[in-house]
Amino acid sequence: MRIAVVHHGLNTLGGAERLCLSTIEAFVERGWHVILATIEPTDWSRISSRWGSVVKPDEEITVSIPVKGFTIYKRLLTSLIIPGLRRQVDLVVNTHGDALAANADITYMHFPVFTLWEWAHHKYERGFWRLYFTPYYLLQKELAKRHTSTVLLTNSSFSASVIYRALNRKALVLYPPVDIDRYISLEGRRETSVVSIGRFSPEKRYEFIVEVAERLRDTFFYIAGSVSGTKESRRYYEKIKSMVEEKDLKNVELIPDASDKKLMSILSTAKIYLHSMINEHFGISIVEGMSAGLVPVVHKSGGPWHDIVEYGRYGYGYLNTSEAVEVIKHAISSYDKMKDAVRIRSMFFSKNKFKKKIVRVVEKYAELKV
Repeated sequence: MRIAVVHHGLNTLGGAERLCLSTIEAFVERGWHVILATIEPTDWSRISSRWGSVVKPDEEITVSIPVKGFTIYKRLLTSLIIPGLRRQVDLVVNTHGDALAANADITYMHFPVFTLWEWAHHKYERGFWRLYFTPYYLLQKELAKRHTSTVLLTNSSFSASVIYRALNRKALVLYPPVDIDRYISLEGRRETSVVSIGRFSPEKRYEFIVEVAERLRDTFFYIAGSVSGTKESRRYYEKIKSMVEEKDLKNVELIPDASDKKLMSILSTAKIYLHSMINEHFGISIVEGMSAGLVPVVHKSGGPWHDIVEYGRYGYGYLNTSEAVEVIKHAISSYDKMKDAVRIRSMFFSKNKFKKKIVRVVEKYAELKV
């Protein structure tokens, strides 16, 4: 079988890009001929330096757009690639999930981006962001209603519920691939410390972690994340750094652009993984922490609470700062009782499970298509 995998680009090195690469890996291992279609050339050396050796597609097609910025609009242009691909392949899989490109056979919709107007309204309601996002929102809201033939996959029951509300369509939940094998054997002398990992960006709400740390000065907090790539990330990092310095928090360490060695070190010795984002779609870093033996503490919303922690069965949840402080205290004191359960739970989200399921979905679709 010849399959086209369509993605706007892999160079941002995020969770969606890892999912795309795992999809390619699954299809190549199955013996299918894979064509990767993007709107920017793939920097394979950068990918390898970040994630090690990866399975590459058999062919690549790139429609380069020599314009900086306007990311969400450039992503729409991937839809222009699909008609030409259909003459070359048996099936088209869209892994970046933009609704306009949903005339693919199978679409992995991480989250219906146009609904960010509702879910992140504070950012898009004024100034530049309103001007930037309004045309996209109106266009996508209309076009999403028209592309109804694609099979929709998504990353959590939370995202599935948002998709149903927005599109009146049911999506099959296929959890993102997590490379738990890298973390499952990590074990060191556990300290009373808390870890949070994710790029420095306002939606991550690292101010909240600083507030929690201020009330738990006997507990050490690591906040590790990327700051390279955008000015917004650098500004946000400087803001959090200033907060830590103003409060004179000796129990908080910020780790910008942390090396893999450093991340492995803190994951092997910490006890708690604290996730501060609200309405996170899934949360790969949470599962990575769990596989390393860290007990998750998450906001009671989104995929982390509904799908990963399962309403408190495999970790703890909070709604405000006071709750988070008390929950972290309890999680630390009961660490030995929880550590094995969370590690076992993390295996449910392994990359191997993802690969088997995505292949099964494609095979079933191909049978029905015939």
